[in-house]
Amino acid sequence: MNRFATARDAKEYLIGRILAQADRDGVPLSDIERKMLYFSETGWTLPDMMAVSRNFDQNYEQDQYESKIGQVIQRIQDRPGSNGDDNWNEAVCRLREEDHYLLVLIDGASCKPAKQSRWEIARLIAAGIAVVAVFLPFLFFVDSHIDNPVVAKWIGMCAFLVLAVLAALLANRGHRDSA
Repeated sequence: MNRFATARDAKEYLIGRILAQADRDGVPLSDIERKMLYFSETGWTLPDMMAVSRNFDQNYEQDQYESKIGQVIQRIQDRPGSNGDDNWNEAVCRLREEDHYLLVLIDGASCKPAKQSRWEIARLIAAGIAVVAVFLPFLFFVDSHIDNPVVAKWIGMCAFLVLAVLAALLANRGHRDSA
């Protein structure tokens, strides 16, 4: 069942969600910034959009605006239960039938790399150090006790692979648990 009969209905729904989230987050949006959510060169938009667009181009930094709106959209998508938000997904699909700036903002928010905390970065570095600290003595032991260099090389490579995979799994375990 299509909840959104027109692209305008879908756009109004998505913009309503974005503006509500911005209000909840205390993200100030000027009238021009709010109206830019409606921008489209070919689809339905506000009657004064050309004047709004000129004003925006003259007085706003597009990258900063897209980042600001992208963060709001990201918080909508990160909310518990939002992964299965059929209304949001259906509205986005309905809007994709036309060309709308709002889709650029939504797609940009979805493609942003996840920021890692200092703790997660330290955990990854520690995992790397642990791999080296275990691997080097093991490699020295294998080289000193196995006479065949081909066998020693294969044992060393396999041990390194196992340690690297184990370290990656352990380092990412905390990330998965907190997500």
